Amino acid sequence: MVLFRRIFSLLNVPSFGSRQATESQLGRIRTAMLSVLQVHGGHSIQRVSQRVRFAVDVEALWYLRQDVMTALSAIDGESAARRQMKSINSMFKGGLPGSMGPRTHQRFTNNG
Repeated sequence: MVLFRRIFSLLNVPSFGSRQATESQLGRIRTAMLSVLQVHGGHSIQRVSQRVRFAVDVEALWYLRQDVMTALSAIDGESAARRQMKSINSMFKGGLPGSMGPRTHQRFTNNG
């Protein structure tokens, strides 16, 4: 059984137990996104909320983060929106393929 899990992880196929974890994670992220949006009204907020509500997986919610951020920024300003999204962004840890997720940005300086 361990061999199969290793093969699945190498092929980036979710294992049997991770499906429940992903569904739980999906629900937590969706609820968090909807809670920051529900404070505000308006057509654009409703449209983003609907897209969040019907997202089928964690990956879809990952891509909707920018839409949520844009909607919040239009109302509260960018710095407030970033603060609200910070905790939501951390909820994606472990739920996305390795190639997705927050990237560390390195500043290159010219020392010459």
